[in-house]
Amino acid sequence: MNRMESRLSIRASRTELDAWKATGKAEGFDNLASYFRSLMNSRQYVNNEKNHFVDELKEAVNQVARCGNNPNQIAHHLNANNAIQSEQTFDAVAECRDLIRTAKRIIRDIKK
Repeated sequence: MNRMESRLSIRASRTELDAWKATGKAEGFDNLASYFRSLMNSRQYVNNEKNHFVDELKEAVNQVARCGNNPNQIAHHLNANNAIQSEQTFDAVAECRDLIRTAKRIIRDIKK
């Protein structure tokens, strides 16, 4: 077992301290020090997860950009009375909407 040689102090309001203790307990930690050590040691994991989300977001954005590269062609298909082309166009638009939803979800996850 490592001997604790240094001490870290932090000032907090009673409300903050109580909230931290409750969160630590809910996460299964016996005390606040163990909970804080876990948080401090998880920084690398959190950064790796955020990098993964950013990569996923970039791919989603690239796909949406590809969908929107030719709006005039989409308008042409929608204005044409060709049912097959219109159905394909509607599918492409639906796919773009799905990709936008995915990008928004990733952004929310990164902000957490």
